[in-house]
Amino acid sequence: MKYIMLIIGAALASLQTVRAQDPLQAEIDALKRRVGELEDAQAAHLEGVSGRALVQAYSARSFDFGGHLTSLFAWIRGESGSATGHVASLVELSMKARIDDHWSVFATPGFYTFNGGLIDDPATPATPGDPAFTPDDDSQRVFLSRLVTEWKSSDALLLRGGVVGSPHGVTNREYFLPSRIIGQANLHTRHFLINSLYPQLFQGVAATGKCSIGRDWVEYDAYFGVDPDLPSDGLGGARLGYHFSELGLTVAVDYGRGTRPDDDDASTNFGYLQAPFAGMFNVGRDYQFGGIDFDLRKGSLLARAELYYSAERGFEDQRAASFEGSWFFLPEWSVSYRFDWYERGEDFDVFAAGVVDLGTSTEHVVGLSFNPDESIRLRLDWHHNNLPASDDVVDYVNFSWSVSF
Repeated sequence: MKYIMLIIGAALASLQTVRAQDPLQAEIDALKRRVGELEDAQAAHLEGVSGRALVQAYSARSFDFGGHLTSLFAWIRGESGSATGHVASLVELSMKARIDDHWSVFATPGFYTFNGGLIDDPATPATPGDPAFTPDDDSQRVFLSRLVTEWKSSDALLLRGGVVGSPHGVTNREYFLPSRIIGQANLHTRHFLINSLYPQLFQGVAATGKCSIGRDWVEYDAYFGVDPDLPSDGLGGARLGYHFSELGLTVAVDYGRGTRPDDDDASTNFGYLQAPFAGMFNVGRDYQFGGIDFDLRKGSLLARAELYYSAERGFEDQRAASFEGSWFFLPEWSVSYRFDWYERGEDFDVFAAGVVDLGTSTEHVVGLSFNPDESIRLRLDWHHNNLPASDDVVDYVNFSWSVSF
């Protein structure tokens, strides 16, 4: 039996040797091995690509979603009559995704409907204080006020890029509309997202941060980009502030420069949203501005102010000042007063067929705010406006509310 097993083993070894020496079979085995290697490589590649795609799209550590709805109705009384109606309603969504300890993304798509609450119709210059509500004929009812990618190294350095809010103005920096105690913006920023004196937003990059000095701190902002309506010309600016912790006071200086775009259709460039001036200039120009702003928060008191001077190349300069104070006499209730002064400079007037002084407008505002919940704000504001380039006055009462979520 032993000899039989030895004979069988020798025969199988001889057969395997012959098979291995077969050139065709050897080539087939090599091809099989190569196909196996390629299949393994492809599987590894697909696994790696799929992993990277998953990380890029769905790897945020946190995702915050919210927004607000704000509506404004008004009663307007001019020297020639009165009008009552709906001014604006908008819903704005806020989305923020934190990628890691340094990177995050923030966006605020919004949707609106508004009617122009004209307090002095420029088409009827012979009629003083002629209030009217003009339906918005703009088919674009979507806006994007913020769209930024953020990289934060520390409190001393935060970089933003995209559609960024400018650091100027005490109310412009505090952009979130429900946070406004007086619903309507001050005179020189009343046109929503428009570059009236300083840019309210820009498309570009910005750096911001603060550094502690004992209990106080220094805060800074610097930016460079373009106006959304003028993507070919650059603008830039900076703000440097100092916060006195014991006083609850921040004092800052501002500077910026850029180019103002001209209006594509000057014949319809009327003022909207209860603004005594047109939103855009009919003739573009270069500009540079400087200013100072104050922010005081002490107990139940809040006081803010800003003063600006803008040098307009080829036209009369612009000047603006705004002072606002609020007292929270109860946790849910506050009363406010604001004074605005805005000297608009010069521009081409289609009705006068020439360059004219746009005049100066002043406004007194007394406001009452009620917060039944931390996410709800109801406002009742009375405005007394002296119209530019005339002695005409207009009074209007705004009722507005904001609900955030």
